[in-house]
Amino acid sequence: MAIYTYLQGGLGNQMFQYAIARALSEHYQSTFLLDRSWFDVPQAETTPRPYQLDLLNIQEVSVSKVAFPKRPDRLMRLVQKWLSLGPVIYYQQNAFGFDEGLLRLKAMHQRDLYLFGYWQAFPYLEAIRPILQSEFKTKRSTADHYQPYLEKICSSESVMLHIRRGDYVHSPSAAKFHKALALSYYERAIEMLLLNKPNAHFFIFSDDLPWAKEALPKDLNITFVENSSKSDAAAQELQLMYACKHHIIANSSLSWWGAWLKQDCSGLVLTPNRWMSDSSLDLFNLLPANWQRIPA
Repeated sequence: MAIYTYLQGGLGNQMFQYAIARALSEHYQSTFLLDRSWFDVPQAETTPRPYQLDLLNIQEVSVSKVAFPKRPDRLMRLVQKWLSLGPVIYYQQNAFGFDEGLLRLKAMHQRDLYLFGYWQAFPYLEAIRPILQSEFKTKRSTADHYQPYLEKICSSESVMLHIRRGDYVHSPSAAKFHKALALSYYERAIEMLLLNKPNAHFFIFSDDLPWAKEALPKDLNITFVENSSKSDAAAQELQLMYACKHHIIANSSLSWWGAWLKQDCSGLVLTPNRWMSDSSLDLFNLLPANWQRIPA
């Protein structure tokens, strides 16, 4: 048996797609492969992203040379799921959904499993959280540019505050689908966190630091994490994110990982109560129960 996972999107999404395959490979005691074909073909109305998992300390994984199969029709999906016939081809319908059936597939020692989706549901990953905490570190040690920030984070009541704008603001398709969080969300989250941690030091991570510097309250104990121009900047900043004691996250997969991977589980995590423009989406399997939801 082999598990094939289709990669797409930025580093945070790639981490989810790697993690689901890693989790299922542990569950079924199988090998897994990465399908990286998405990065070789320009994607219409999608923000271009490079493959970045090679910046992390993940295990050596083969790259799939097999064309990813098309989604089967409903009848074939039922047959593949419950009978021991051929591979299981799973196209996820809900990025935040958790399907226990994936953990109970029949005769998986004889079958291949193809995974296409975003897999942003933490119940898949809970069993291998220590593995992911180890693997989702940068291969390279903390860069000189980021070392002073890390030292400051470790010596203070540090709060990661992540602001995602970029394509959420400037790309019509991304703005319509995701919608950047309003300043009012951050103001509420800051106020709530200060009530619990009056000595909080806020470390601002953003793809739009000029906006953050202009918009955020000026009376905070605050450090803006200036972006490095190096290709591994996102991975380096992720390390700083989960070194923080507390987290105010954006509706961003990288932001989510910054909070979920942290070693200190006693810290506060404040999260928006919506992840997409569609505020009716059920986020039960995306946002752990101990994360405090703030109106956005």
